[in-house]
Amino acid sequence: MPAHLLRKVDDDFLESAPLVVRSSVELAATPSRVWEVLGSDEMWSWLPLIDRLEWLSPRPLSAGSVRRLRLGRLVTVDEEFYRWDVDRRATFRVSSISRPVIDGLMEDFLLEPTATGTTLVWTVAVAPRKAPPGLGALAPVLRPGNALAIGGIRKLL
Repeated sequence: MPAHLLRKVDDDFLESAPLVVRSSVELAATPSRVWEVLGSDEMWSWLPLIDRLEWLSPRPLSAGSVRRLRLGRLVTVDEEFYRWDVDRRATFRVSSISRPVIDGLMEDFLLEPTATGTTLVWTVAVAPRKAPPGLGALAPVLRPGNALAIGGIRKLL
């Protein structure tokens, strides 16, 4: 169970965090269908690093909903969604973590309708407990990997 509380970050953190990585993918599905998958129990099932995901809040999901996931059987995090704009945008902050490795983390999912489906923009903002100088310079290096990771959503669509 998560035991270490993280600082409560908000939208400003999406710009001010030591490391911010924005990635996007084009999906041949409506924003409504993409939204359905984002809120499902199967979200991230294609990514072996995440070996458990469960919603702790009852459905229908909304702002205030909480999700718990486990990474590689090593780290468990609780995520609190503070934005839940159906078919448009969801944003969460990690509220607690089982190991004290980060000070703040949030993710933002933005769905933009296109002529052929949806552009999904995924932003990850993180502040490690001990952030080395220049950490933000890693964003361009991490962006392709994050795009590949979120692109796995196609398997569920």
